[in-house]
Parts: sequence; C-alpha cells; structure tokens
Amino acid sequence: MSGARKSLGIGLGLPVLAILVVMPLLADTDVYVFGIPLLWAWMFAWFPLTSLCLWVAWRIDEPRYRDEERSDEGAGR
Repeated sequence: MSGARKSLGIGLGLPVLAILVVMPLLADTDVYVFGIPLLWAWMFAWFPLTSLCLWVAWRIDEPRYRDEERSDEGAGR
C-alpha cells in the first residue's frame, strides 16, 4: 500500500468510519461516560482524534512533498 493511500485512509477514512458507521450503533445505548451519554462522548472524542489522524496522515505523506520540493529547487537554477 502506497504512502498516499495510507495517508488518505488514516486522514479521511478512519474519521468518516468512526462517525458515520459507529455513531448509529451507539445511538440507542444508555451507557454514560463521566456523566455524558456515550454517543456525545464519542463525537467529542473524535474532534481531537480527527486532528491526530490528519497529523499522522501528513507525517506518512510528508517525504513525498519534501522530495518534490527538492526537485523544484534544482529545476529553478
């Protein structure tokens, strides 16, 4: 699996699956986490987790952009 596919899967696929697939499964639960319904806790947990997923995706795909930058610098001379 290429770096671009991994980064796309982690940066977009994982948060989309966590929200669109898991949330309907949690909608009918009566479980509470620290006094907050599990569905709300799940949603609010994914705000920072989505940022983390985007950061990991960037770190996976960053070498490709760094190589393109170096090749552009050489072409400009």
